[in-house]
Amino acid sequence: MAAPATRRIVGAEVPIPSSDKLRWIDLTVPSSFAPASPADPFVCVPPRAASGCHIIPSGDSQYYLSWRIHEEQPNLLEVIELSASKEFPSSGLRLVFQEALCPFAFLCEREGRRQGELVYLLYVLTVSGVALLCHLRSPFSYLSGSVLHQDDVVEFSLQTHAQSAKVTAVSAKPGCIVIGRQDGSVCSYSLGKLAPNTPGFSNELRDDAGIGRLWTLMSRIKTVGPVQDIVATAINERDLLFVLHLDGHLRIWDNHTKLLNYNVHSNDIEGHPSRLWVGEADDDQELISLAILHQNTVVQDCDHVAVYGFSFSAGEKFPFSPEPSISTIPLLEGKLVDLKIGMDKLWILKEFGTMLYEILQYDIETKKICSYVLQEDAISEQLFQNSDNALDDLVWTADSMFSSLKEDAFNFISSMFLRRLLQPGVNHCSALRETLLEHKKFLSDSEFQSLTANGLRKEILSIMEQEGSSQTASATAYHWKKFCARYLHNWCWNNRPYGLLLDTNNEVFGLIRKGSFSLFRCLEGVEMLIYGSSDELRNIDDLEMNLLDDTSDFELLNEVLRCMGHIHHLLGRSSTAIYYESLISSVISSDEIALQIVKILETGFTQSSSSVTSLLGTDAYIERRQAAHKHQRKFSVEMLLSFHKLQSRSTSWSVVFDVIEKFMKCLNTNINVQDYESKRVCNVNSMLLVQATSQVARTMFECAFDLFLFLNYLVGVGGQVSLLQSDVARIKLKLFPMIQDILGQWIVLHFVGISPTLPPTIEDFSYQLSSLQLAEVINLVRTFSSMILCGRNFEGVQTFLGSTINLSAILIRNGQYEAAQNLLGILETYLNNEKVSHAGLDADTACSAYLHLNGFCLLMLAHDEANTVLRESKVHDAIRCFFRAASRHEAPKVLQKFSLETGFQVSGECRSISLWRLHYYEWAMQIFEQHSMSEGACQFALAALEQVDDIFDLDNGTEAESLPETAAMIKGRLWANVFKYSLDLKHFRDAYCAIISNPDDDSKYICLRRFIIVLCELGETKVLCNGEIPFTSLVEKVEQELFWKAERSDLSSRPNIYKVLYSFEAYRNNWRKAAAYMYRYSVRLNRESNAGGSRQLPHVLQERLDALSAAINALQLVDPSFAWLDSVCEADDQISPSKRPRNLLMENLAFGTDSELSRLQFCVDIEILEKEYTLTKALYRLSTVKSTFNFSESQSIESLMDILIDEKLYDLAFTIVLKFWKESGMKRELERVFSAIAQQCCPKRSDKSGGNLTDSRQLLLLPSSEDDAWDGNTKSIAVTQQLQGSCHWETLELFMEKYYDLHPRLPVIVAETLLYTDPEIELPLWLVQMFKTNKAGSRISWGMSGKEADPAALFRLYINYGRHAEATNLLLEYLESFASSRPADILHRKKMSAALFPYTAVERLWCQLGEIQRAGHSVDQCDRLKKLLHGALMSHLQQVVVDSEDVLSSVGGGQGMQAQSS
Repeated sequence: MAAPATRRIVGAEVPIPSSDKLRWIDLTVPSSFAPASPADPFVCVPPRAASGCHIIPSGDSQYYLSWRIHEEQPNLLEVIELSASKEFPSSGLRLVFQEALCPFAFLCEREGRRQGELVYLLYVLTVSGVALLCHLRSPFSYLSGSVLHQDDVVEFSLQTHAQSAKVTAVSAKPGCIVIGRQDGSVCSYSLGKLAPNTPGFSNELRDDAGIGRLWTLMSRIKTVGPVQDIVATAINERDLLFVLHLDGHLRIWDNHTKLLNYNVHSNDIEGHPSRLWVGEADDDQELISLAILHQNTVVQDCDHVAVYGFSFSAGEKFPFSPEPSISTIPLLEGKLVDLKIGMDKLWILKEFGTMLYEILQYDIETKKICSYVLQEDAISEQLFQNSDNALDDLVWTADSMFSSLKEDAFNFISSMFLRRLLQPGVNHCSALRETLLEHKKFLSDSEFQSLTANGLRKEILSIMEQEGSSQTASATAYHWKKFCARYLHNWCWNNRPYGLLLDTNNEVFGLIRKGSFSLFRCLEGVEMLIYGSSDELRNIDDLEMNLLDDTSDFELLNEVLRCMGHIHHLLGRSSTAIYYESLISSVISSDEIALQIVKILETGFTQSSSSVTSLLGTDAYIERRQAAHKHQRKFSVEMLLSFHKLQSRSTSWSVVFDVIEKFMKCLNTNINVQDYESKRVCNVNSMLLVQATSQVARTMFECAFDLFLFLNYLVGVGGQVSLLQSDVARIKLKLFPMIQDILGQWIVLHFVGISPTLPPTIEDFSYQLSSLQLAEVINLVRTFSSMILCGRNFEGVQTFLGSTINLSAILIRNGQYEAAQNLLGILETYLNNEKVSHAGLDADTACSAYLHLNGFCLLMLAHDEANTVLRESKVHDAIRCFFRAASRHEAPKVLQKFSLETGFQVSGECRSISLWRLHYYEWAMQIFEQHSMSEGACQFALAALEQVDDIFDLDNGTEAESLPETAAMIKGRLWANVFKYSLDLKHFRDAYCAIISNPDDDSKYICLRRFIIVLCELGETKVLCNGEIPFTSLVEKVEQELFWKAERSDLSSRPNIYKVLYSFEAYRNNWRKAAAYMYRYSVRLNRESNAGGSRQLPHVLQERLDALSAAINALQLVDPSFAWLDSVCEADDQISPSKRPRNLLMENLAFGTDSELSRLQFCVDIEILEKEYTLTKALYRLSTVKSTFNFSESQSIESLMDILIDEKLYDLAFTIVLKFWKESGMKRELERVFSAIAQQCCPKRSDKSGGNLTDSRQLLLLPSSEDDAWDGNTKSIAVTQQLQGSCHWETLELFMEKYYDLHPRLPVIVAETLLYTDPEIELPLWLVQMFKTNKAGSRISWGMSGKEADPAALFRLYINYGRHAEATNLLLEYLESFASSRPADILHRKKMSAALFPYTAVERLWCQLGEIQRAGHSVDQCDRLKKLLHGALMSHLQQVVVDSEDVLSSVGGGQGMQAQSS
């Protein structure tokens, strides 16, 4: 993208960083006029992109009001308020008009403003002919999307005036807008000063201003061409108008007076005049310059700019000379975009191709034309896009250099491109986003703006990886070049130049672009040689290079520069870029890169044909290959010829080297150690100064590297040019180290300039924009460079090592850790270089400072790193740096000087290195701890412990005496820190080892307590219980700490410490203590849940059940003689008691009414635990089925039984009976329970019957050691027995069968209850059968006698409750059974008392029947029953008589036989 013609370059563009990141405040301008049709606009000014800058004085400084109108959006006007002594604004004002504007705007300050108030006046003109004046407040504090207040807008339509000719030109001055029309007339309107209907509001400039109205018509016959351009300016405080007409007339007006009428066509300049520019008047010489653009309509690209110099007289009439001086400037090709006129110079912005621009500087006196380096040229050069063979240079160079380093080639080349792509001045947000979109990276505005620099790098790298650029070095370079080509295209489109900016008073010259702003600087003397040619040496005095003695030195330097040019022409910019990257990054050694580049100079490119062929094609590859060989041969010949010229023009090579040394002084940064008073300043001046410094630094680095390659090549061909060994030694031992220092200094300056940081600038710099005057920029760069590279940590340091370390310290002091760490990376590469000169500051000292500062930077960066992997990597690197820094012998002297940056400071003098390292490691431990990096802190605490051993164990004691603490105190403190850091890292075994290693008992036990607390907080109590840590002699202490914590902790806290204690003791088979802790847990649950009389919740009761179950299970594993617990707390007893406390057997243990008794010490054995478990189980079941249940401890167990029975929880009621009562008491309670169940079976109480007994709430939950945990979302309970039946009768039958053996009289109780409750009830068959059968289940057939529940008992019950028919039938049944015995049973029946009948009850039945009969009730039924009874009894009695006689006869017969035998 070079200019079409080679001209001397005198300056370079310096972009203002962040000018592409403006946030726009959209402000709508209201209008009362309807927009005109775009097909026929009233204003005929050709549409184009336009911009301007107006200077507003403000005290000692000034504001620059820049505006621009985009061709794509002509209804938008962007305004930016810029001050040199302030930061570049983060936001600008974007005015939204109702219709398109003509490419014009005028901004000025409102006159008569109040103190502290700053209001700007904005004049614009719409294409429909509406002139608007807007009052804008400064600063721009409007809300985006708001509407400008109607009172701040003044409108006037030009079409309402009598003149109807269309507008062809427009200009403005404070309080007035001036227009030129198609008919050649010029009108001014006092917009904002006067009302439109006020006399004097509009004025037309006429030729007949001084003649009467009669001559008006005649004067207008003298027609002039349409107005082409109007410029309003002031000379000697007189407002003048310069008007250019299409017919060539140039008129100068003073109010209504025409001062000059000059025809520019009289000079025979081809083309019609189209635009006019007026420079500032030189009052001393009474001269003013004008420039007119003559556009050739016949021959294309033959436009001219004519410069007219008019002299004037400052008299009353203010006459201008009719014959000005004239000079013409041919534009040759392209079109003019903008032009500015200074006192003696003229600057032209020209477009000579699609998005190709150049800026020319024309000296009015010398007629010389120079040019400036635009940002497009600099960016294309940095991205290897500036020429057709730039790609070939990079592809071929990369393939030659990285042929043996394929794995690192992609990272290296990508890092090189990314560094250049994202540096200030190159990086442009809009262009980069558009480039990403072209590569299918769709990011929203918020996503793109939220990307950090690292995030942006990742996005771009992912594109390169998708392109497959990681295969070879040449492929990587090729794909990067394509990406950068698209980026450069987008950059040029988004940064098209709109206009020039010129402040002649402060000698400020700048450029307003579509998406950024920039200023220009003059070139360094050496830069002119680099950008220009060696012919500049003729003007060596002007280039500030007064270092050479005579003409012969000039000639020698000229030839050396020519050799450097040959090298640069052969290698291009790629080799310099690669070497630069090798110094910045540590991927590939810079020495190896330098050797590869020198090898290319000597033998040419050695690339792989396959890789390059695949990229360029076979034909192109062969062509490029041949061209490369041709260039290599040409280069070799030219270099040999230059070497011979050098030999012929000098007496020896030493003379050449002397000239080179003098030239190297020009390349040096010329550091002067001065005591600058620095102050952190961030304004436009400082940012521009940094950018200018980085540009100069890059140019100087490239020049120094070309000189470095020249000397290397000279050494390589030394035998061919008669180079002596002494000359080679001078090059290697003196010149190479000097060049390395120069390269290092300039690369540091360049790195600072491109790093995303705000470096400090000295307070003495002027904050006005005049500090960037074209003639002073280089002096400022030199001064700034000296200030940066000089520091006050190392007094008098003159070397690159010291200056880089000082600069890194400054960055660290200002919190710029990433920039400092990258800068220290350059220093590391430099320290590893074999050619480094160690004079001034030896390597050990520099290395100590580097390691110390680098470790500190890594630590700070790790603190803010979000990525865990990267954070850990930086922490480990920081640890290594600190340890390596401490191992250096010079570290105690060096690191003390960085106390302000890092905070490390040792008071007093350390006599031994061990004592100093102790302080250093403790400092490192503290800063790692401050940033919550326990791993590093732990390592340095352990390292400090080693130093303590060295000091106290190996030293003679002198150092130990100087310490304020004893060895035990220091070790105790450090071991406590090791414990803390290990605990933070969750290295529990290491933390325990730190505890037992601590020699301070108090500190040890404090750490142990903290250890237990943290484990509980983290939920890592399994570490205490699984045997991972042995605890050895600390078992009792651990147990004590856990118990104290358990007693002082809330029972709802997690983890539950009582359970932890249970596991802790269970692992050690101490089951008695385990049971004691769970019992203590149960007691606390009971006590705290009953506090305040509130009812116990189900989950609390479930916890009690679990605790009691665990205690029971644990106690069952203990020897029976010790299977008991102390009711107070067994955990307090560290040794099993030898004497068992008195056991107070209490049936009502849990609900005793004596509060004093509950505080006594008594024995708790398994039986008591089981009873409490049963009662708790009952309470739990009640809480699950009855939400309003509330049981008080003052109530008895009987009351609990009644509640269980009422809730039909009969299974639990029976369980409590069996647990708490024995023998008669148990029988009594069983009878009570069965009686209650029987009452539920009576029909009269059927409405009170419960639900289905198979419901889960009715199931029996027996004591178990493996009870399920409580689940708050369900009321399901573990089942131990499934009850059968679906009604009360089945329930009664089931429990009768289960508990009949325990109490045989239960059927009597049940039957009596049923008959009592419902005298008419029919007893169930199964109940009647229980009376009729014995225990074995066989029927009672020998009368009605039995045990407690026999037929006789049932017979009596019938009689007692008036069931006479059932009683009679029952008696008849057994009488008939007695009479109808089998023959085998007759002998048994005839035995003494073989059968028993309740004769008394029978008699009572007979009497009751008689009484009923006599009373007249059921006479017939009673009569029938009596007859049945009478008949059955008579038969029975007769049978008894017969049986008795048989017995007597058998007894008598037996006696007779006995007598006969006697």
